[in-house]
Amino acid sequence: MKEANLKFTKFNDWVWRTFPACKEIVKFITASMDGPLTLREWLVLKLHLYSCDSCVNFLKQVKFIRFTLEHSHDGLDPQNSDIRLSDEARSRLKQAMNKES
Repeated sequence: MKEANLKFTKFNDWVWRTFPACKEIVKFITASMDGPLTLREWLVLKLHLYSCDSCVNFLKQVKFIRFTLEHSHDGLDPQNSDIRLSDEARSRLKQAMNKES
């Protein structure tokens, strides 16, 4: 994956000062996977994506993961189709996600 190439132009500087930071844009990106964004959220997301390669890379990664998960059942053989995370693994994931919030 290519590294972020942040271009310090007047437009980018204006976007970064005026609109939410990447941390908020990540929330918009993940929300867009669950349903449509409001017009304001969509516009803010698009403007931010024009100025931030890091968030573009994140969006590509999220789309790839979603596509892979949606099509992962095609590659499972019937005897392994019920593989799930253990309760301990679920608990560790929940704790890690709560720490970041």
